[in-house]
Amino acid sequence: MADAGLPLTPWLHHLEKHLPIARQGQDPEGVHQVRVAGRRLRVWLELAGLRVLQDDLAWLVQCAGRVRDLEVLLQHPDLSPSFRRWAQEELKQARQAFVPLLNSSRLAGLLAALATLPPLVRSVAQARLERLEERVGRRASIWEQTGQLEHLHALRRALRRLRYAREWLELETKAIKALQESFGQVGDLAFTLAYLQAFETGGGRASRYRQQLKARLTLALEEAQYLWHKQKHQLGLPGRG
Repeated sequence: MADAGLPLTPWLHHLEKHLPIARQGQDPEGVHQVRVAGRRLRVWLELAGLRVLQDDLAWLVQCAGRVRDLEVLLQHPDLSPSFRRWAQEELKQARQAFVPLLNSSRLAGLLAALATLPPLVRSVAQARLERLEERVGRRASIWEQTGQLEHLHALRRALRRLRYAREWLELETKAIKALQESFGQVGDLAFTLAYLQAFETGGGRASRYRQQLKARLTLALEEAQYLWHKQKHQLGLPGRG
């Protein structure tokens, strides 16, 4: 029986469904799902070995990023009133820059081009999966050697791409999801600290909250390291069996 292939249409339709929600700005899930769909479609292109449209999807994901980060930040219940007001103003400005892009000819052209792509041959995708596994291995080795936060973020991104690739191929992702959740807590605290620093640079004061965040980040890093060493062999990476 011939390989039916892996069409990108489910996630293209997902993207198209959530673009109007992202434009309206009433539901934070709209921007979140636009970014998720963009990332998943980028992985589909990588599995297909296609460079075309990668930059356009990266552009969409990046444009949604600042809006999404600020929406997540404002969901934190423990922000000080002054920091919350600052973040709300930053979100307003980010949305003012983001929404026009959703109505642009570049996005319209991207959606039209994606709709013309044929299904991905499963055997081609499976052959390219190992490259993503090797990337995770390289990122992990660097993080294990340095322990630096930036290298953990690089590993987290590589794990996310591997998870999406495995999901395109309907493969197990339980261990990756657990690691993503732990690493995501680190990332959440790290970007909150980065925004807090920007707030303080502009004259805001939040020294007590900053110290609390740093303590929570230290604990989250320790938990991430523990979970990684406990579960990394379950990923089935080359050279890590």
